[in-house]
Amino acid sequence: MSVPFSGKEFTFAQPDGTALRVRGWGDQYHAVFETLNGYTVVEEPATGFYQYADVSTDGDDLMPTGARPRLVNPKNLGIKPGVRVSRVAAKAKTMEGPGLLPGTSRWEQRRQQFKQALRNAAFASRFTPAPPHRETVGDFVGLCLLIQFSDVPATITRDQVDDFCNKVGYAGSGNNGSVYDYFLEVSGGRLRYKNVVAPYYTAQHPRSYYTNEQIAQPIRARQLIKEALVYHKAHGFDFSGLSVDAQQYVYATNVFYTGTRVNNWAKGLWPHSYHLQTPHQLTPGKNAFDYQITDMTSELSLGTFCHENGHMICDFPDLYDYGYESAGVGTFCLMCAGPNADEKNPPQVGAYLKYKAGWAQSLKKITAGFAGTAEAGSNKFFIHRKGPTEYYIVENRFKQGRDLALPGSGLAIWRVDELGDNQNEQMSAALHYECSLVQADGHYDLENDPQNQGDATDLFAMGVNDRFARGTIPNSNWWDGTASGLDISAIGPAGVQMTFTGNI
Repeated sequence: MSVPFSGKEFTFAQPDGTALRVRGWGDQYHAVFETLNGYTVVEEPATGFYQYADVSTDGDDLMPTGARPRLVNPKNLGIKPGVRVSRVAAKAKTMEGPGLLPGTSRWEQRRQQFKQALRNAAFASRFTPAPPHRETVGDFVGLCLLIQFSDVPATITRDQVDDFCNKVGYAGSGNNGSVYDYFLEVSGGRLRYKNVVAPYYTAQHPRSYYTNEQIAQPIRARQLIKEALVYHKAHGFDFSGLSVDAQQYVYATNVFYTGTRVNNWAKGLWPHSYHLQTPHQLTPGKNAFDYQITDMTSELSLGTFCHENGHMICDFPDLYDYGYESAGVGTFCLMCAGPNADEKNPPQVGAYLKYKAGWAQSLKKITAGFAGTAEAGSNKFFIHRKGPTEYYIVENRFKQGRDLALPGSGLAIWRVDELGDNQNEQMSAALHYECSLVQADGHYDLENDPQNQGDATDLFAMGVNDRFARGTIPNSNWWDGTASGLDISAIGPAGVQMTFTGNI
């Protein structure tokens, strides 16, 4: 799963068949796991067993100690709990494996092309307008494949999956609406995203063939997906309605396989999002490439599905830190740890990405003597710019509806540099996030504590912090340290509507 997990429990299978319960922090690119009593474990490559870990002398690697959980007491061996590699090493490992490597999916290519255009414009002239970005507005159609195995038959029907994807007012398995409902609501009615759900395809081999951990991920996942595509094409399935980009790539292929995950991290059919390596033609002008694949379990959940389609349909970036030295924007956005807050009712997309997607109902410039009323869930935003790519954007977030799982309510003040990168938590002029949440308590926990996904004092409100200006903590300076002039004061109590005063 490329959606991040933080302290989530998993059951891994050791090579001798014994079960090992662990907690994990990471995603499909990089992850670290601990036993439930807090001792870090790592796979020993020669045997495949997870063993207690220690840190190498240079701090760059987790090394197996030879001691396996449940067979020895780590305290008696002097093994320390909760060990981690250095921050620099953690960041480097996201580009080295053993997990999948980021940066090669079609949505990532589109996003990098846009960011390069931004860099070119900034280099040409500081006053050059930013190039146009692709707004995700209107009707989009993705593909949803259902795959069962001869030894793991389907328990959820195609019609049930279709309802999960497309039904207005869906409430199955405790979800707050369907995938269609989610994107329709968070976009303010501007994105109508549906999925064509194919009939079940029965794989050519039993499940164990595809989950074979001796075969590097994602080889068998790609094989399984291509099997299904070839089958449906041969049997006349209609792919003509799928939405494609300018290069004729289908935006989204979503894949559910029957049963529950049986693989350890980054092996076999561990849930992930990736690409087919080469485009697979479905019909002239429509080529499958990007995909996400996950186990169906016994019920369906919105969180991960919506996060991955935020990538594929909207070109949204991950707003978390792949190296897990920091927490990105925490649970305050779908594209970070939001799905972890509630898989059945994931929080809203943050104002920055909504604005870039073309979902802003209004965007008011904060000026001298500005009197603002911010309405939660309305996509009405307030902005103060330094230039085309650096600005503050403000919205009201309130713990109800889609945002019920947020840790707090109040004004969310987002600090944006479209040329930044959420892998950079240093908060310096040269290295900083693309999008950061200005935390009202001034503690900067999201940048400094990867296990803190947000708290009740991160949003601005009367009784927490009712002013944001040059001399406050936190302050309203630009990333280069110069004064932005932004002064937001007299912030009212948290509520569905919040008032504030703005000055420049």
